[in-house]
Amino acid sequence: MSTIRLEHIAHRFGKRRVLDDIDLDIEQSEFLIVLGASGCGKTTLLNLIAGLLTPESGRILFSGRDVTAQDVSRRNVAYVFQDYALYPHMTVEENIRFPLENMKWSKASMEVQVEETLERLHLADVRGQIPAQLSGGQKQRVAIGRALVRDPAVFLFDEPLSNLDPQLRDHLQVELKHLHRQLGKTFVYVTHDAHSAMVLGDRVAFLSGGRIRQVASPAALYREPAALEIARFFGFPPFNVLEQQGLNQLFQEPIPKTAVKAGIRSEHVRILPDETGICQVLWVQSLGDRTFATVSLGGVSLCGVCEYSDLREGERVAVHIDKNNMMYFDEEDFRITDC
Repeated sequence: MSTIRLEHIAHRFGKRRVLDDIDLDIEQSEFLIVLGASGCGKTTLLNLIAGLLTPESGRILFSGRDVTAQDVSRRNVAYVFQDYALYPHMTVEENIRFPLENMKWSKASMEVQVEETLERLHLADVRGQIPAQLSGGQKQRVAIGRALVRDPAVFLFDEPLSNLDPQLRDHLQVELKHLHRQLGKTFVYVTHDAHSAMVLGDRVAFLSGGRIRQVASPAALYREPAALEIARFFGFPPFNVLEQQGLNQLFQEPIPKTAVKAGIRSEHVRILPDETGICQVLWVQSLGDRTFATVSLGGVSLCGVCEYSDLREGERVAVHIDKNNMMYFDEEDFRITDC
């Protein structure tokens, strides 16, 4: 088991700076998610931790040991890629055994370790099949098995479930969370999917523009985002954002002097039936257990939860906003917390 510390990490490709002054502590046995949009530097960060890249500046420490200049073979990490990276001519069992053969394990030790891995990942019944005969979920289990069989100190995951359909992805997320609890190892998992971050992570590091903007539990990032960009990244329907015009229309009471925008999640906005209401329904979204409506007030759009499901476009409604859950943002889109 390992802790990981990144100190002032910077990296560039050519003239383009990809990571800038990254400071991050990853705790022993933690499931840390690195979350951000495509191109923000997530995979580069993972490759630096793995030893596939050397940072331009800064230090990487594993359990207090400086590994910045050490290559991947000396870091005792396992890397699970997005594209499975399986040998097509090898069976499931052979794919999983292969890393141990390279490490010169004894035959008896290999057999025990491979068998345990096959059973743990529910692959024993397909041990003799080649990758072309497997489903997407089975291929991903084999890829995880190739990492697991080596018994590494750290597991690194580069969006391993992004190619799967939503139902299978949800199922494998549960399995991955269970596997983490069983092993008690350090997991670092990068993704652009906020839902995966909420489901899997003990903590989430939000990466944007090559910098870490906030590190917190998934719940804290959802409820107390440090910036508008983070607030918008979480939740469906999307986070409601009101510019200055909308603030003036909806609020009579004072708002923070430095606020130029406000935001609120749709679950904190209630759309109420009212024939004399000043808002008009633009469109309705039914999610089965809940119905959301987007309404217009003088050109300002707002999405909220409907009090009844047979709402129609064009109807007049009233809107109730839970102002205790309103967030305010300054001109640089940072959240104002002293209000």
